[in-house]
Amino acid sequence: MKRVCYTPRLIQLWKKSLVETFGFEEYMDFIVQPSFGTKYLSYLPLLNYTDKTSQEARELLELPKDNHYQIRTLNFEYKDFKDHDTVTLRLDIEGKSLDEITKGYKKLAKRSVNKEKRLQRYHLQRAHSFIEAFYDILRDIYKHHGTPLMPIAFFYNLAKNFGEDLDIFILFNEKEEPVGGVLFFYDNGIATLLYGGVYRHKNEGSTGYFLYHELIRYLISKPDIHTIDFGRSPYNGGTYFFKTRFGASPVKIDILTDTQKDIYASYALASKIWSKLPLIFTDFIGPKLTKYLVDL
Repeated sequence: MKRVCYTPRLIQLWKKSLVETFGFEEYMDFIVQPSFGTKYLSYLPLLNYTDKTSQEARELLELPKDNHYQIRTLNFEYKDFKDHDTVTLRLDIEGKSLDEITKGYKKLAKRSVNKEKRLQRYHLQRAHSFIEAFYDILRDIYKHHGTPLMPIAFFYNLAKNFGEDLDIFILFNEKEEPVGGVLFFYDNGIATLLYGGVYRHKNEGSTGYFLYHELIRYLISKPDIHTIDFGRSPYNGGTYFFKTRFGASPVKIDILTDTQKDIYASYALASKIWSKLPLIFTDFIGPKLTKYLVDL
């Protein structure tokens, strides 16, 4: 596995999208993020890690001084994973064919993909014009998991600023109805799936596996991509096991902060409550709330 992070160019594009969406101020390398009566210096909100490894973050850690801060970095040296460790799941595709990659799938992933190949129920399409359909899928997923969803303007700004370095994919069924979707961005040979999933009421059990398989099929055709990053998960959590069924391996995300917490345990009750609130309430409050959620 290549030990690579993002480039400074991506960091600048991400900051630009954040400022345009939320009106954040910048302070040196940080975004100033308000958080319920206090402020955090964040590097960077809504991005799982940045252009620094944990070993490279020393100079950055000197900047916040007496302020609250949060910095997300990759720690390639970390090996003794524990439950609830924050990790990202990566799949090395450099020089590999689709057959070679699928040989690394676990049994459930193989069985699900083969089932959908036989049934031919789905097909994948990509276009920036799918933002609204993609956002509606995210609304369903985020509501189920008890997580407030960013405003749709954030995704329009990402698409505008990243241009060809961002793709939105929608999986359609035989009736041409969207059943799932994901957003990928590309940087430094990494294809990162940061947001996405499948409608709960349209998930046939094998749907998500086929979606990921078709994404892998597409990404191995891009000669400049060597790593697929499937995004953040709690170690040994449900999404962790789903992603590892494609052969992905964990890399520790260090959350460097003056207020350490287990983010998954800390928000368990709040997530449960949010998932039960009326949709009309979460649709209205959620996008406004995300500006203040440092751990999102």
